[in-house]
Amino acid sequence: MDENVSKQVTCTLCKATYEPVFEPEENEGAYRVHCSSCVKGIQIARNDFVRVAIKEVLKIEGEALALAVQTYLSDCPCGQPFSYDAGKRCPECLKKIKREIRGEDNRPGEYYYIWNLKKLKDMEGRLFEHILNRLDSEDMSMQQLIDSFESGQIDPGTYMEELENLQIREAKDVAVIKTWAILVGPEMAFRAAEEHALMEKYGTRILVSMAAGMEAAFGTNILTTLTREEKNLDGPLRKEIQTFIKKIAGGF
Repeated sequence: MDENVSKQVTCTLCKATYEPVFEPEENEGAYRVHCSSCVKGIQIARNDFVRVAIKEVLKIEGEALALAVQTYLSDCPCGQPFSYDAGKRCPECLKKIKREIRGEDNRPGEYYYIWNLKKLKDMEGRLFEHILNRLDSEDMSMQQLIDSFESGQIDPGTYMEELENLQIREAKDVAVIKTWAILVGPEMAFRAAEEHALMEKYGTRILVSMAAGMEAAFGTNILTTLTREEKNLDGPLRKEIQTFIKKIAGGF
């Protein structure tokens, strides 16, 4: 990964100086990264689960996170990499080029995923280590938080604060699990989820989240994935997944 971050770039076309975009603006939910060759751009959501996982596991943010994101992106359909500095072309020049080539379509003919799973593979071990560490953590669970509140050990204000913290922690945990799951594939991921008791910590919703991640990465239908996997579950877990399947399939 290139560690050199240019906060001021000279456009190779008009020679004007511009600032590359490293992350969403404070009031924005996403930012755009352009191809280093053509004018195609992709949206990187602030809460994209792979971006969140990279940030959480590598413990980076800002420019370092932007470079990591750039490293793990798939190449543009034109064959060239996406770059946070748009290939040293300023936004105004990109607009001019877009106007000149309006109507051209360089979309891929097959399913396209913005993240390069082969490159992300080198993070698989770190992702799984992070998951195991979180399973061993002593953070308060939802049930423990509810019990503490109902028993009067914490006041309503503290309860709401701790609830928000728990939700933030779990959202990060789920992002890491989803990223790891798409790297190892459904067969291994769902078996490991059962072996390491992920459902005990996160509930059966973690299986739904994993299936949603695979839908994003491979285009596989979430319902199809869950229908296949519920046959390998037993007892209450299987019933919960069956109930969810019925709901999203319009069974109710």
